[in-house]
Formats: sequence, C-alpha cells, structure tokens
Amino acid sequence: MGKMLYGIDKLVVSFILAFFCGMLPCPAEQVQNAVSSIDLGGVVVTPSRIGQSYRYTTQNVSVVDAETIRSTGTQDTAEVLETVPSVNILDYGGIGSFKGIQLRGAASSQSLVLIDGRPVNGSRDGLADLSQIPLGNIERIEVLRGPASSMYGSNAVGGVVNVITKTGTDKMRTQIQSTAGSFATFQESLSHGYKINNLDYFLTYDNASSRGFRDNSGYVSNAGSVKLGYQLGRDQRIGISSGYLYSRIGTPGLITNVDLDDRQDTVKQYLDLTYQGKAGESNDVLWKYYQNTDRLEFIESFNPIDKTTHVTTLNGTDAQISHFFTDWLRAAVGGSFQEHRLDSMASGKHDYSVKAFYTDTEITFFDKSTFKTGLRWDDYSSFGDRLSPSASLNYWLLDTVKLHALAARSFRAPTFNDLFWPREDWGMWGGVEGNPHLGPEKATSYEAGFTTYCIDNKLTADVTLFKTQYIDLIEWVADSSWWWRPQNISAASTKGLECAVEYTINEQFQVSANYTYLASENKATHSWLIYRPRHVYKAQLVYHPCKRIDLGIEGLHKTKRFADEANTVALKDFTVVNLNAAYHISGALQVLFQVKNVFDRQYQEEKDYSLPGRAFYGGFRLTF
Repeated sequence: MGKMLYGIDKLVVSFILAFFCGMLPCPAEQVQNAVSSIDLGGVVVTPSRIGQSYRYTTQNVSVVDAETIRSTGTQDTAEVLETVPSVNILDYGGIGSFKGIQLRGAASSQSLVLIDGRPVNGSRDGLADLSQIPLGNIERIEVLRGPASSMYGSNAVGGVVNVITKTGTDKMRTQIQSTAGSFATFQESLSHGYKINNLDYFLTYDNASSRGFRDNSGYVSNAGSVKLGYQLGRDQRIGISSGYLYSRIGTPGLITNVDLDDRQDTVKQYLDLTYQGKAGESNDVLWKYYQNTDRLEFIESFNPIDKTTHVTTLNGTDAQISHFFTDWLRAAVGGSFQEHRLDSMASGKHDYSVKAFYTDTEITFFDKSTFKTGLRWDDYSSFGDRLSPSASLNYWLLDTVKLHALAARSFRAPTFNDLFWPREDWGMWGGVEGNPHLGPEKATSYEAGFTTYCIDNKLTADVTLFKTQYIDLIEWVADSSWWWRPQNISAASTKGLECAVEYTINEQFQVSANYTYLASENKATHSWLIYRPRHVYKAQLVYHPCKRIDLGIEGLHKTKRFADEANTVALKDFTVVNLNAAYHISGALQVLFQVKNVFDRQYQEEKDYSLPGRAFYGGFRLTF
C-alpha cells in the first residue's frame, strides 16, 4: 500500500510541476497554436460508415488525430490508444510483443479493430495485434465506445477502433523519422505523399529492431504500404491500398518457465479497393472489397526443426447506400459477404462464410435531438444466423450539454481455434479438442450519459454509465472422461462508469484526464473476470512553452487485476509515467526525446510476462 501511495504521490507532484510550468510566460510571437478548441462540426465515419458531423453522433467517439500522435513522440499504436477512456491494453512484453485491446471490459476478441473500415481481427483467434499497426500512415484513430454489431457484426461488443490512414494532398510531403534507445532498439519510418490533379498517392515504409529486455525477446520487422486514389468527379472517388508486414520475434514465454528456442514469424498482406460516390443528389454510395492474408509460423526448436504454420485468409465485400430524404431524415441499407479460410499444420483446412444485411436510420428533430435505429442480420455457414438491433439518441440542452443513451444487442462469432482446435489425446488423462457445434457469444448493452461543452468549446466533460449482460460465453470445460472442449455455458455482467475531461487552458497548455470504474462478474461463480481492473486513472498534459518546444507527460494508474478464474492470483496495482519532448530546430527538423516508465516500476499486464523498466529513446523527424 505504501508503495502504491508513493507512486501516486510522485505522479501528482509531476502533474503539479507541469501545471505551474504551463503558467510561465512565453513571448506572444513564439506561442505555438498546436492545440485547438473542440470542433463539434468535425466529421467522423465510424458510427455510420459515411462521414457525419460529431454533433449528431449518438454514441461516444474519441478521436486521436495525427497532431496528437505526433506530439506523443511514440511509434507504438497501443501507447497512443492507452490514453483513451475505457481502453485497457494487454501487453505481453516489450517492442513487438502482442498488444491487445479491451473496450469497456469486453475481451480483446470482443473489441473490433478496423483499418479504413477493413476488419483486422484474425479469424483464427479473433484478436487484433496493435503492435503490428505502424503509425507512419495514420491520419487519425476513431474509437467508438459501446456496442456496434448492428453496423459491423461480430466482435463489436465493446466497441470499434477504426484507424484512418493518410492520403496524398496538394502539397508534396515527405517525412523521415528515426529513433534509437534502450535495449538496442531502433525504429525508422519513411512516408511520402502528393496529389497530382485528380490522382493522389501515399507511400510508407517502417523498420524496427530490438535486442529485447529479456533473453530470447529480440525483434525485427519491416512494413510497407501504398495508397492510391483517383477523383472520378466532384463527388466520386475510387481508392486502392495494399501493404505487407513481416516480423520475427523471440518468444521466451513465462518468466517462471523461460524457453530460449521458441520464435514466431509473421507475414501479413492486405488489399483494399474502395469506391465512394453519389447516385443522384441525395444518395451516398460506399462499396469496398478487401483481402487479408496472415501467415503465422511458430518454431519450437531448430535442431531438429519443429515448427507449426497457420495461414488464415479473409475475402470480403461491403456495399452501402444512404439516402437523405430531407435535412432531418437519413436511411441507409447495406450488405456484406465474407469468406474465412484456415490452412493449419495443426488444425487442418477449414472454412466458413457469412452474409449480412443491415439498415440504419437517423432522424433529427429541430437540430436539437437525433434518434438512430439499426438492425443487422448475419448468417454464418458454421452456426446459423444472428439478429443485432440497436436504438440510440442524443438531445442538446442550450447547445452546451448533449445527453445520450443507447440500447443494443451484439455478438462474437466463434473462431477457428474455438471450432477446430486440434485433437490431442492424453490417454487416461483425457484430452482436448475444439467444438464445431459452438454458437455465438451474445450480449445486451445499455448506456446513458452526458457531454458538456463550455468556455468557447475549450472545455469538454463526459460522464457515461454503461452495462452489458453476456450469455453463451465460450468456456473450455471437461466432461466425465476429462476431455476438454469449449462450450457455450458462461454468463457474465459488466457495468461501469467512465468520466473524461479535456481543457485547453491557453495556447500553451492543454490537460486531459479520464477515469473508468468497472465491475465485471462471472454470474455463475460470482468471481471477477480476469484482467479487468476495477479502477483506471489516466492523465495527459501538453505544454508548449514557446514555438520551438513541445513537452508532454502521461500518467496511468491501474488497480489490481485477477489473473485466474478462481480469483486467487492477482496482479498488483501500478502507476506508470511517460515523458516526451520535441525541439524544433527549424520548421522541417525536430529532435525527439522520450522517457518511458520514468519511475522504473516493475509490473505486469499479463501474469508472468514482465514489462520493461525505465527506457530512454531519442531521434529526429525531418519533414519537407
């Protein structure tokens, strides 16, 4: 307890020091106008797939833009998202290790991650690894907090993370960034974009390597992408993007049982073809085709070689048309088709398909209130169909307070691992195998809250209550002969409160903080769900003492989390503080510096997977 208080005291002291530094005078002509007021007219695409003003959204959406990403000085997507309310990152180690995301207490497989609307959660395990999403081509990240199966289908139980990538602009732009630091870590990125008449392009390349902070945790990776767009007319655009990622990482396993031979190689490729346009004056049209290929090779020994390869492929297409009947009534209909395939040395060859149709309607009353309904029908060849309805609304009081509420049903489809885990016969001790007869996990969610804007929209505060009831959760259980198979038997409840405040004090200083309370319970055993902290506190301060200097501090405190179903093993609470700074030598060249885990805390996000202590990184960013 004393150590926890000591950590919190240091965090508070750091915040106070930064606060008083923010009050220091700076010559007016040197103030950097990097922090702007909140734009209620800003456009987000995730709630309805087609851009709409933030003012009319009926769910909580957090937007992390390119300027915010740049100011953090990090090249880690998980670190960027860590500051968002109700986001819990599960980290298995240092650079390159798996980093999953939980939204509002939903499991990582129940939190959908998209890139430009293309799903990236793996069909094999249902997970999205944030460490494999480079920051170099990200324009912004939209985090929709709350269920979204009525629009996106499976996995969107806790919410949706939609990564929006950059496009070329009228001004040619090239950026080179290189950093080096602790554990012999090196990261380089190159991006270049331009628009020539109706054609735009954006190219990226990222490279990373690290010795790692544990034995057999070395990491190397490289990734590249190309994005092309062509404006067919004033309101019609076609785009194509493609990319790859290769990574190799040592997997030492648990700190209590280290393995110095294991290694994991990953190759990912994708293709995304998108058309956006109009059919007449009142119809917005969206069509997308995408393909994901993911090859995972796990090597357990080299002499003799012992490796297992899994290849998953996803082919999908989406189509949507939105019709604006009047300024206050919009309706959309859409459909999608996906084909999932697995070719595994362990599980064999399997496939399933899913077709879906959905409708979405928004009604605005006197520019004061928006009522939205959604309904989606998904039909899986593996387990049948599922209907996901939703209803949500907002109401503005005096144009400064937005009330919002939602009720929805959502689901998660079983993965290839759930359905076809390879049969392992342990003789008299039983065995283990998948269950091809599984159905989906189901959830019913409710939320209500308010968001207030004041002081010329420089101050925003949000308070939201939420609750989700889960049934048919998939759990591995043993029968009378000790054979373990997954079954739809569990039920759980998650309820909580999220509070967030952002305040632009002046052109030099911005502060934000959020708090999440979470109560997650297994209904049968009344035990706490694993890796769900009861309390999470986060804070950020950004300070621009003058035009050439950017300073930032981030603090995170999590209370204890249970690491086993019986709640007999717990991970201790911890406080982590990160610092970052940038010095602008010129308009084109910046020097970067970052300190992670300033107070050198020893902690874990996953049981027996330690995380790095204090680390230092420095480098430069050149933009021209």
